[in-house]
Amino acid sequence: MTGFYLCEESDYKSKTLEGLRKLGCKCPDPLYFPNEKEKSGKKPKEKKVVKKVKGSIQGFYVESIIVDDQAKFLCVDKITKNLSLKDKFVTEDNIIEPLQASECGYLPYRFRSSEINRVLTKEINKEKLLDEIKKQIDKFLVMKDIDKHLVLGDILITYEQERISTLHFPFFVGETESGKSSVTHVFKYLAYRCLYGEDIPNADIYNFLGTDEEGTGTIAEDEAQDLGKNKEKIRTYKNSYSKGSLKARIITTQNSKKQVYYKTFSPKIFAGERIPQDKGFKERLAIVNMLEGKPSSNIKRVTSEEIDELIKLRNALLIYKIQNVTKPLPNFESGLEQRDQELWEDFLNIVSDTKYFEKCKETVKYFTKQRHEVIWNSLEAKIFKVLKKTLDQENQVSLEQFWIFLTEDQDILTGNLEKQTFHTHEFGTKVTRNSLAGIFTDKFQGKKKGVYSIDKNGKKHLTTKYRFEKDVLDVLTRKYNIENENSDYEINSSGRSGVSGQPENKSDHVDHVDHIQSVKQYFCHTCDAGPFGENESTSLSGNIVGFHRKQGHNVRIWEKNDPVF
Repeated sequence: MTGFYLCEESDYKSKTLEGLRKLGCKCPDPLYFPNEKEKSGKKPKEKKVVKKVKGSIQGFYVESIIVDDQAKFLCVDKITKNLSLKDKFVTEDNIIEPLQASECGYLPYRFRSSEINRVLTKEINKEKLLDEIKKQIDKFLVMKDIDKHLVLGDILITYEQERISTLHFPFFVGETESGKSSVTHVFKYLAYRCLYGEDIPNADIYNFLGTDEEGTGTIAEDEAQDLGKNKEKIRTYKNSYSKGSLKARIITTQNSKKQVYYKTFSPKIFAGERIPQDKGFKERLAIVNMLEGKPSSNIKRVTSEEIDELIKLRNALLIYKIQNVTKPLPNFESGLEQRDQELWEDFLNIVSDTKYFEKCKETVKYFTKQRHEVIWNSLEAKIFKVLKKTLDQENQVSLEQFWIFLTEDQDILTGNLEKQTFHTHEFGTKVTRNSLAGIFTDKFQGKKKGVYSIDKNGKKHLTTKYRFEKDVLDVLTRKYNIENENSDYEINSSGRSGVSGQPENKSDHVDHVDHIQSVKQYFCHTCDAGPFGENESTSLSGNIVGFHRKQGHNVRIWEKNDPVF
């Protein structure tokens, strides 16, 4: 027989506390009776002590706090909504305890026993709470009004993690002494369980977020300009903006290996001298450009009075959270779509019933436009704009023709050509024929095929071409904000730019040929390009076959039946 809970008022019994509540028990702390073996005096199984930051236990939602230097659970009964304090919870296998102050990687929530009863019974007004947050922002930060309302909403959303689904990541960028680090310090004091640090190691991030419950805190990472160099961390962060995000890791002990799943969803705040150049990461950011200013107070040199104000506000935010955590957010439709909705709808929802809603709407309008501009100015957008200028009437382009146009005849994406690698000026990215082929097929959904063509000397060549569907081109044109206009250029069969509107000689292209001229032809299997006549040359590289061989490429005599395509 397993243990059971007993209601002292009604004598109801249930194996679970939640079951007892459903029967109508309203006792603040129902009695628990262990199983028969424990009653009979037989030595019970030793229970394991498990530490818990926050979450659901036996019909309660709990938060770890410190009361007079003692670790306690601040609890809300999910049915009665009553608040109470508990030292621990006992289950059949475990003793679940709150975190001690020394076990927190952040400022713990501290209360005095003399104030706890008043704190637990006082209803927190959200709008007044936002007023106090705004007061602290105005005191410690010098920034535009739109940016202040971003910080305002993002501090509040750290206490709403159980009630939201997706969020954005603010990134404060600027020179030294621009105030960007001050923003992360404001979050350190006011955000929910905020882990603050510079270049936080991956292992520390996993350990902080844990495997127990989602949304166990907030991460504020300063000096994050080199974040893009840490591929594992950037992948973790990119995936962690939506609920249900997991990071699988293998934990190795002396005797075994165990796979665990860290729950990575949580708000994250960044500050640095530049934005990491990772496209997916940038699309999740709200980028705030900081300039040097003089705030009325320095968040890094707070007085004892200012600390008291911050701690009092921080504690009120936690009480607000636990008073509302079991209540659903109101039904809300922002009118935003796709990724914009994911990043911003919950931000708007949590302030929709306050006087700050209109200001936050302006904030969202500004940052959604900013995100789209990042997409419009991305490397893929620039390549797509170049592509549109090279497509023929059938929405096709030869990879070699595009390459020559890209490296010689356009000014949309500038760069230098070195050893068949195009080094872009704006992005610092290396572009090759192979990387272009990947963008054409993966990003632009182009279909690759081999096409025979005849040059002006009557020589026949097998050329790699890509064909693009019109509806896909239309979608990408809208996504990258490119005007639907006639191209200024048109690529002819030699790969050079010409005047648009010149009719294409259809007889120069055939789908297949039965006979290849007797002149030797070569194919570069490294570049997936060719075939080229043995004497064929360009003004840029000279003899094409010789040039590819100088680069150490795999160049072989082309045969009709080569399984290249």
